[in-house]
Amino acid sequence: GIFWRGATRTGAILGLVTGLAVWAYTSFLPSFGPGAVLPESVFTDGLLGLHWLRPHSLFGTQAMDPLIHALFWSMALNVLAFCLGSLLSFPGPVERLQGAAFVNVFEGAVGPQRWARGRAEPEALLGMAQRILGEEVALPLFQAEARSQGKEGFLPDPTPGFLDTLEARLSGSVGAATAHAMIGQLVGRATVTVEDLMAVASESAQILEYSARLEARETELTRTAGALREANEKLTQLSLQKDAFLSQISHELRTPMTSIRAFSEILTEGELPPESVTRYGRIIHDEAKRLTRLLDDLLDLSVLENGAVQLTLGLASLQGMIDTALTAARATRPDREFQVVRDLPSETIYLKTDADRLTQVFINLISNARKYCDAARPELRIAVRQRAGRVTVDFIDNGKGIPQDSQALIFEKFSRLTDANRAGGAGLGLAICREIMSNLGGSVAYVPGQGGAAFRVTVPLRLERLAA
Repeated sequence: GIFWRGATRTGAILGLVTGLAVWAYTSFLPSFGPGAVLPESVFTDGLLGLHWLRPHSLFGTQAMDPLIHALFWSMALNVLAFCLGSLLSFPGPVERLQGAAFVNVFEGAVGPQRWARGRAEPEALLGMAQRILGEEVALPLFQAEARSQGKEGFLPDPTPGFLDTLEARLSGSVGAATAHAMIGQLVGRATVTVEDLMAVASESAQILEYSARLEARETELTRTAGALREANEKLTQLSLQKDAFLSQISHELRTPMTSIRAFSEILTEGELPPESVTRYGRIIHDEAKRLTRLLDDLLDLSVLENGAVQLTLGLASLQGMIDTALTAARATRPDREFQVVRDLPSETIYLKTDADRLTQVFINLISNARKYCDAARPELRIAVRQRAGRVTVDFIDNGKGIPQDSQALIFEKFSRLTDANRAGGAGLGLAICREIMSNLGGSVAYVPGQGGAAFRVTVPLRLERLAA
């Protein structure tokens, strides 16, 4: 260990144990005489009957004095086991530093700023750098220096320039004073012990770990701040949509009421042809239905949002509900050709749910497809899947779909898919669908990337009555 830096703790223990065992077998135990501790057969025939394992003639050496014989073989096997154990094991950081300190014990120390006069072991410097900087930083640093010196591997010569570079890199992690003390310990003769030095290195590793946690927390805070910004932008958009909604509601209410009032006044004047009376009466009736439908939507949404809706649960055929919804939705743009693609066998499912409410959702989604699908030959595909006690129904048309910046707002009660003139309504349909599915224990969502507008309705196969 005094002459070889590659010595390890494992090799030292193995050498001591081997040397002690050989000394006991060849000198200490035989000193009690044959038959006292060791059987007499061991002295004559050897251990386990092997002649080359006799205590006084180990490995066939018979011309040696017993004391010299025991000393020679105990020391020889001690050294052999020490070398083999050191070669077969890897020294730890403390062992490498201690080995360097023992081997270089008679070499001179250096002054505080005179690295050129000292001599440091590359292994010790690399071990210290790995503990403080980490292998990902230390190994490339040492390898680059070795390559610049024309060497292979990770161990460059500890030149003054490299020691200055290493000290600067360590200073960024543990401070300038600590970094200088560390290199001074390895290059010269500082009063700090190796254990103290490694304790500082361990503390530095903890500081790095804490710094990494702080960076991770900062990243999380940055991500949270981004989410808050997105939420704020959404709230701003909703505020604008709300203003537009209130304006639209007032327009939707005022328009039919104005028509009803105007044509009612005409009818009260009398002396009108019968066909005019019929036409004006039909207009009043249609405008009254329009006004009633708008008020019903507003009241329905209010009830759903407050959780005061009464559900009528029962077994219902999914196929029957889709048939009913398709028939009811034909009133939306009835003059338009609209093809529906279905897989009838997959729809043979019976659900325990509120059939009227779920059918209302289907009607709204199918009506929207008939109203907004901009394909030359509009088509709606209805796909049904059942998995893990839940049923999903997809409504996918072949139009252009909904722009990405509008997908997050389409289910809000203040949003519109298009402008007011084209929409023909107050923009409450999808908001009502969302609230209905929430009350039915399911959900309705927009599914992007389907080639057109795609809505997915998810509903439990068996809905138990929800708690109030």
